[in-house]
Amino acid sequence: MAALDRHIASRVIRGCVLVLAVLLAVFSLMAFVNELGDVGRGTYTLGEALLHVLLTLPHRVVDLAPVTALLGSIIGLGELAAGRELIAMLASGISPLRIGGSVVKAGALLMLGVVAVQEFVAPQGDQLAFKRRAQAISGIESLQNTQGFWSRDEDQVINVRRVLHDQVPADVEIYQFGRTGRLRQFTSARQAVIQDRARWQLVDVVQKTITEGDVVTATYAVLPWTTFLRPEQLSLLILPVDTLSPSALYDHVQYLKETGQNAERAELELWRHASMPLSTLLMVLVAVPFVLGPLRETTAGKRALHGSLLGVGFYLGSQLLAHVGSVVHAPPALVTLTPVMIVCGVGVWLYRRVS
Repeated sequence: MAALDRHIASRVIRGCVLVLAVLLAVFSLMAFVNELGDVGRGTYTLGEALLHVLLTLPHRVVDLAPVTALLGSIIGLGELAAGRELIAMLASGISPLRIGGSVVKAGALLMLGVVAVQEFVAPQGDQLAFKRRAQAISGIESLQNTQGFWSRDEDQVINVRRVLHDQVPADVEIYQFGRTGRLRQFTSARQAVIQDRARWQLVDVVQKTITEGDVVTATYAVLPWTTFLRPEQLSLLILPVDTLSPSALYDHVQYLKETGQNAERAELELWRHASMPLSTLLMVLVAVPFVLGPLRETTAGKRALHGSLLGVGFYLGSQLLAHVGSVVHAPPALVTLTPVMIVCGVGVWLYRRVS
């Protein structure tokens, strides 16, 4: 049966690659058109917009994975049906369940691919694209280097050496200068909690005030600080949660909960990341009844149409539930897993019809 598994898996994966290429071309064109509205702002050029679309390509691969898996599997299995190969398999005693098992193995490969792209590829591309875009539009040349993040406002200079969990400023140093240009006060903090765009809460603070002939040192567990950073500068320091890898996002959610902050949006994004590989696998399974069930006698176009409707319905339903869930503050796990469970139920119902 190893040969059968390889044969079915190769057709399914080939179909997925074909569908992914088409979907990526369409959605990347839409993303590029969307970026054209910002071309001309600051130093954001047409080339920068094109590079932004290319860098965020892996993110689109993940977002389109469930729909790609469904349509690609329908096309791949449809080729087997068109060549009478599926009929030969069924006639030789191979059950639809066994064929589904072979498809599962192909789906497992796709699921592992989604996990790898989510963790190692998409975050790097998204974060680089975000920083380049923000720097170009804001006109800021470079705020981040090997010594961290630097910014200045008249008599104050801030240096953030690290960013924990890609969201939390750490090893913060604030230099306060007098009118003559001499250092008047130096403040260092282990980390900072960003409450909003105007206020930070410095944690584990050591503050040194320099007078004419003395240095006065004071320590604080928590010290409020009114930031002078502009929104575009702050956005370079704080990455959006949807650009984080699942592992970094998990650490960030734990940090928000430990510090008593609102983790709802980050937790929702984490569950969305976690459900994506599972959704991809389930969509591959749902494709089997489309070919072996009541639609097996229809044309490939009709099967693709029905699959497209299911895939689009899943995508739009997931987006709608995410927005509604954030408004009514529903549990993130319930919001993200509900579409997955609905698809699972549809798959079970279809399998029972072909068994």
